[in-house]
Amino acid sequence: AVTLSRFIYGYDRGTLGGASVGLTEQKLLSSSEYAKLVSLPIFASVLGGLLTGVLQERYGRKIFLIISTVVYVIGLVLCIIWAHPTFTILMVGRTLINLSFGIAHVSTIVYLVELIPLHFRGKALVANQMLQPVGNSLAGVTNLLVSRFDSSDSWRYMLGSSVVPCGLQLVLLFLIPRSYRWLYSKDNVVEARKEAQKIYKENLTDIQFKHVLDIPQEAVESDALLDIQRDYDGHNTKPNIDSGTIRRMVIVSLGIIVIGQASGFAAVMFYSVQVAQTSGIGGSAGVFGVSMAIFFTNFIGVGLSLVLIERLGRRKLLLVSQIGTFLSLILIVIAVVLVDRNKLEMSPWPDIVTPNCAVHDCTKCVAQQSCGFCTFNVTHTAGFCIQGMAGHSSLDRCEVAGGDWSSSHCHSDSNWFLVVAILAYVLYFSTGLAPIPFLLSAEIFPQHLRDMFTGISISLYYSLIAIVNLGFGELYPVLGITVLFAIFAGLTFLGIIFVFAFLPETGGNSPERIYRLFEKPWFSLPQFLYVPVSDQEGSQDG
Repeated sequence: AVTLSRFIYGYDRGTLGGASVGLTEQKLLSSSEYAKLVSLPIFASVLGGLLTGVLQERYGRKIFLIISTVVYVIGLVLCIIWAHPTFTILMVGRTLINLSFGIAHVSTIVYLVELIPLHFRGKALVANQMLQPVGNSLAGVTNLLVSRFDSSDSWRYMLGSSVVPCGLQLVLLFLIPRSYRWLYSKDNVVEARKEAQKIYKENLTDIQFKHVLDIPQEAVESDALLDIQRDYDGHNTKPNIDSGTIRRMVIVSLGIIVIGQASGFAAVMFYSVQVAQTSGIGGSAGVFGVSMAIFFTNFIGVGLSLVLIERLGRRKLLLVSQIGTFLSLILIVIAVVLVDRNKLEMSPWPDIVTPNCAVHDCTKCVAQQSCGFCTFNVTHTAGFCIQGMAGHSSLDRCEVAGGDWSSSHCHSDSNWFLVVAILAYVLYFSTGLAPIPFLLSAEIFPQHLRDMFTGISISLYYSLIAIVNLGFGELYPVLGITVLFAIFAGLTFLGIIFVFAFLPETGGNSPERIYRLFEKPWFSLPQFLYVPVSDQEGSQDG
C-alpha cells in the first residue's frame, strides 16, 4: 500500500508525457505552456515535502499518506472533468497533484526506513523506487493503447487512468499499521509494541522488540554506544550529537540529491516523447514505442540496483552508476552531432525562412515553433530549415520540389545510435543515481532529525526537477540537445569527484555506527572500498 505512491508517481509522469501530444494537438496548450505545466507545479512538491517533514514528526506517517492520496484525486479530477480545460485549470490540478507527491515521498521513505529491518533496508527502498519505472512502463503501455484510438479525448483517458491505482491505494492505506519506531520515539512503548506485533504476527519479547527497533546488543552493553542510540531514537531530552557531524551528513545528503538531478534525467523522462521524435522516430506508435522503451530500461536499471546494492554497497554502486551515466551522456552528444553532420548552409527560398527557422542543425530546427527540416536525397544527408505547419512546409515548396519535410523528427542513419545512447544513459542512471540519494537521506540522520532533513532533501529534489524541466523546455529550442547534454555530462563528472571524495560507505551499518562514520572529516576515512565499519574500528581508533 505504501509503495504504491511511487508507482502512482511514475505512472502519472508517464501518462503526462503521453498526454502532451493530445494537449498540444488540440490546441489546449502551446509547447511553452506544456513546459510550464510539467515544471512550475513541481514547486508544490517542495512545499509538500517541507510541511510533511515538520508536521509528521508530531502526527505520524500514516495520516499523511492518506492525505496525499486524497489530494491527488482532487487534482486529477480537476484536470480531466472539464470538456476544454484552460491552462489555469490544468495548472491548479497539477499543483495539487504535485503537492500530494511531496507529501507522499517524505512519508513513504521515512515509514519504510522505520519499519524495514536493517539488513533489508537498502533492498526495500530500492524496491520502492523500482515501482516508479514500473508505473512509467505501464503508463507507456496505456499511452500506446489509447493512441490507437483516434480520439480528441485521448489525453483525458491517459491522465484519468491514474484513478485506478490511486483508488486501490486509498483503500489499502487504512489497513497498514502505524510506525512503531515513531511511537517508540514518543515514549508510547505499549502502542509501539502492539503495532510491531501486527507486522510480525507474534508476541515479541523485550529482546525481540529491541531487535526490530535496530538496537544492537553492543549498544545495550556499551554506555557510550547506548547514548548515541538513544540520541538516534529521540529519547534523550538533550541529544549529545555534534553539530559538525550533522553538518557533514547534511552536505552529503543534499549534495547527492543535487548530483542526481544535475544529470538531467527528469527532463529526459518528462520529454521522452519529444526525445523520441528528435531521434527520428515518426508516427505515434513508433514514438510511444521508444518512450515505453525508455521507461522499461529505467525499470531494468532499478532492478539491477536491487540485486547489487547490498553486494557492492551504496558508495561503489553510486560511482559505477555515475561513471556509466557520464559516458552515456558523451555518447548522446556524439550521436546528435552525427545526426546533424550534414546540412545545407543556405535555403533556396530565403523569403519563407522566418528568424526562428534560421538555424542549420536539424535537431534545433524541429525544436522550433512552426519550423521543419527539408531534405532532398534518399539518404537524407543534406537539407535546410524552413517554415511550415505540422503536415507540410510553407506553400508546399519542399514537397513540390521533390523534398521530404518533417517538423517533428530528423532523418538520419544515426537515429538508432542516439536511441541506444539514451537507453544506456537511462540504464546507468537508474542503477544508482535514482534510488541511492533517497536511501542515504533517510538512513543517515538520527530519529529526531530524520523527518526534517528527509523533508528538506525531498523538497530540494523536487525543486531541482522543476528547474531542470523548465530550463530544458525553454533552452532546448535555443541551445539544442547537443549543448544541453554536454552540460549534463560536465555536471555529472563533477558529481563523480564529490562522491569519490566525500561519501563514506553506510551500507550494513547501524545508526550509531553511521554516526561514527561522519564524526571525522571525510578525507581521514579509509572508505574507498566497501568495508563494514566493524572491520575498521581498530584502525580508526588508532
